[in-house]
Amino acid sequence: MSLNEVLPTVSQLSHQDKLRLIHFLLLAVAEEEGCSLESNQDSNSKDMLLTQLAETEAVVWSPQADNTAAQALSDLLITAKKEANA
Repeated sequence: MSLNEVLPTVSQLSHQDKLRLIHFLLLAVAEEEGCSLESNQDSNSKDMLLTQLAETEAVVWSPQADNTAAQALSDLLITAKKEANA
């Protein structure tokens, strides 16, 4: 099943069910990554997981901060303007 098939159903869920879905997905993804977020973990495992999360680096890319992307967009705009004026 694709995400596009699931989203309409998800949008119809109650607030509480959406939170349950988030919890379920978080546990599923953590398990796929080899981590367990279940509440029956011992303290050491929780500390290790928190340390892993703290050390995880989130990378956010934006074309605004990428000179190559900005130049490519500029080139496209110039080309489009030339074609519109021709």
